[in-house]
Amino acid sequence: MSRLIRHLEFPLAALMFLAGSAFLLKMCYLSLLQNTVFVGFFLLIFYAYLRARHRLKIPPALLLLVMAALEVDALGNYFQLYGRHFGPVMYDEFAHLAVQALTAPLILWLAREGLARVGYHLPLGLVTVFSVMALFSMSGLYEIIELWDERYFGGQRIWSTHDAPNDLQWNLAGIIIGSVSTYLVMKYFGNNVTQSPDRGARVRP
Repeated sequence: MSRLIRHLEFPLAALMFLAGSAFLLKMCYLSLLQNTVFVGFFLLIFYAYLRARHRLKIPPALLLLVMAALEVDALGNYFQLYGRHFGPVMYDEFAHLAVQALTAPLILWLAREGLARVGYHLPLGLVTVFSVMALFSMSGLYEIIELWDERYFGGQRIWSTHDAPNDLQWNLAGIIIGSVSTYLVMKYFGNNVTQSPDRGARVRP
């Protein structure tokens, strides 16, 4: 059974990512309460799975940052801020930057913990670069899913030929801000420990 779970783990993770992306496309059509409940439930399942399957205890602060990231989008839809100026930038641009900046700490933490559990204690800077590339790749995949929604399912989320590259540039800015900030916190404020792959004990890399 455990071998079957290991074989199905990646396909199920990919399916969850696609389902989550599809949900993000439809967030603008749901109420603020529905968005909040779904995001909270999804993060709870994610936390429980990693805790039970891989003995990884995600710091609650990182989950709260992800919750805040998705609320940025939900609040923008609720108050109809998209397409409007938000300070010196459009709210769309602010949202792309903020969502990625708030999500990056969890991705970096997961990358470091995951690598440590299989015996790879890589320099934090290298893990940070890997995390930036992984998160930006996911952002690119989301833009493709957004294009599919536009072309095949009647979505209305692409407003110009420059919409996707503009979104990606703000995504990249947010990813870099979030990743560099997390790197500095982990590097200089003592959060440079990883979990043992055996019993959850913490050891220095």
